[in-house]
Amino acid sequence: MNIFFPARLGVTALLLGSLAPVAFAPAALAEEAKPDAPLALDTIIVAPKTLEQDGTTVTVAPGALSAPPALDGGALLSSIPGISGSRMGGHGIDIILRGMSKNQLNVIDAGSFTYGGCPNRMDPPSSIAAFYRADRIVVEKGYSSVTNGPGAPGGTIRLERDAPGFEAGKRVSGELTLGGTSNGAGREVAGRVAFDLGRGFYLETSGEYKTADDYTDGAGNDVRSAYTQKGAGVTLGYKQGGLDLALDIEKDRAEDVEFAGAGMDSPLSETETLRLRGGVDLDFGPLKRIEGALYRSNVDHTMDNYSLRVPTGMAMVSPTTSNTHGGKLEGKFEFGRTKATVGIDTQSNARTAWGYMAMTPAMIDFDAPSSLTWPDVTIAQTGLYAQTETALTARDTLKMGLRFDHVRADAAKADVAVRGVTPNDYYSAVYGTTYDKARTEDNFGGLIRFEHAFDADTKAFVGLSRTVRTADTNERAMARGSMGTPTWVGNPDIAPEKHTQLDIGVQAARQNWSLNASAFYDRVDDFILQDTVTISMMGSTSTRTEYRNIGATLSGAELSGSYTMGKLTFAGDATWTRGQNTSDDAPLAQIPPLEGSLSAVWDEALWNAGARLNWATRQDRINAEIDPGETAGWATLDLFGSYAVRENVRLIGGINNVLDKTYAQHLSRRNVFDTTVTRVNEPGRTVYVSMQMTF
Repeated sequence: MNIFFPARLGVTALLLGSLAPVAFAPAALAEEAKPDAPLALDTIIVAPKTLEQDGTTVTVAPGALSAPPALDGGALLSSIPGISGSRMGGHGIDIILRGMSKNQLNVIDAGSFTYGGCPNRMDPPSSIAAFYRADRIVVEKGYSSVTNGPGAPGGTIRLERDAPGFEAGKRVSGELTLGGTSNGAGREVAGRVAFDLGRGFYLETSGEYKTADDYTDGAGNDVRSAYTQKGAGVTLGYKQGGLDLALDIEKDRAEDVEFAGAGMDSPLSETETLRLRGGVDLDFGPLKRIEGALYRSNVDHTMDNYSLRVPTGMAMVSPTTSNTHGGKLEGKFEFGRTKATVGIDTQSNARTAWGYMAMTPAMIDFDAPSSLTWPDVTIAQTGLYAQTETALTARDTLKMGLRFDHVRADAAKADVAVRGVTPNDYYSAVYGTTYDKARTEDNFGGLIRFEHAFDADTKAFVGLSRTVRTADTNERAMARGSMGTPTWVGNPDIAPEKHTQLDIGVQAARQNWSLNASAFYDRVDDFILQDTVTISMMGSTSTRTEYRNIGATLSGAELSGSYTMGKLTFAGDATWTRGQNTSDDAPLAQIPPLEGSLSAVWDEALWNAGARLNWATRQDRINAEIDPGETAGWATLDLFGSYAVRENVRLIGGINNVLDKTYAQHLSRRNVFDTTVTRVNEPGRTVYVSMQMTF
């Protein structure tokens, strides 16, 4: 059963028109189900621009995430209840789900993985993914499927695509969005056009251009956040007779990206993606379908401290690469009342990062590097998995899955000397080990989940899972130092994280209200902790970032609901997460506070208008070595509305942060460019307007 409720908009993204009254079908079974047949649940019909939630899985069409123009992909995702964002500037907002981030989450774009090229995560996967090309965004909170690739104990975000549809007599279809904002002068134009080539073949082209200047916070201070991003793609596809194939060629380019929360900016970052995906429906006994994907993504990233700002010391530049290739093949089976998926997937990510330094930019010698922070690190993972879903009775469903992953990690240039020092020298100095040989892991995971439908509109679930998350490139192989002294060093012998999670929840929907409540508890063995160590030497002190395994727990709860009275809909949501370092009896870093939203929307046939209160409570459970500090509670007010100018043209507008509140998200980075504030502040009052057209 699916439950639908209006979406929450984050402070940096506003979902327009999403709170239209939810029109639920009558909650009654058409007839009494037979004892040995699955319960036939009624279809729940919803107005446009709503989220669909089924347990801990949220599905939303990109059109439902209509938002102020020129928003980063991470800002869009943070509009979904339960997802928080860490701001470093206007671009590269990193997402956090259930207190987990980075490669504790999987971001899958049409079947492919892309890993950014910046060790400081200026370009996380969410900033590269082509949201404007997706037909659906699926967010799975926690570990609810073994089919989403390795690891990802915090959850998975999938961008899914369909073959384009064409109306009778029409060979062309498309959509276009354009708009702008007042604060930061954001501007965006995005669209895609599909051509019916006949006999099942089609061609789809798409493009996006968005740019923004620095915005101002509520106090009127400029925040370094300007950027320009361009994306384009073409797909040649075929869909007919149960066979669908698509070849995607895409390119993304981010230029002149400024960061208030980093010591460098990024003048250029380019990503090229090649992807082949598809499947075929079959009728070979229990085998009903085979589908898969092959992909390659190459990232070239450059960051420096002089192109977009005046350096305060030595001029520094770091060009990096992150190249990923992989694939997936799976079969779908039906055995009576059991549906099964069996598959294999593989991915390999290779990263290299050099550093160069000189007194002035003109003096930098690109034949004489000053550092090798990612020494050609390759992490390859191959997984085998099987998952079943069985209708035990008319009202009970059992889901089970098993997964095995073989991991191999090496650092091919760990013994390459730069200014007389090798990465192996750093590993040896901090951990007493070297990357003289590859590290391998054999990781096992799985899940079991039971669902019970009380009636057509109410169900509960309980699930238990085990997930193993291997260390990322920074955690196992970072090699940064100064004059031979290590300052940020990965641990070649770090153990993978083992997450054991318990999920419980209940959801209900009636004609004029809906409710969804869930909770989780995650015991983590060998949690990978980024730690800051103070080093005393010859009367002076310095700090070093290193990694070690600890015990930890993560727990939390989420509540959302809506109530409709005629044309007026009230909605709200709240998310709470707690993280604890059980080895040191201390809080984990980067855990969001209790946060949520309350809204009211009036909906007419051609227009709607509403107000939303976004809020967060104080967060004083911090890790002082990682978190910039405690944060006070805050609340902001948004006003929004939309008007259907024509059947295929919709005008959208609103004001974010109406009262011009000065505040920062707890997870945002320390503002290293402006020391008068602690974190990178969110935008102040922002007026925006956009137009959406289909043809």
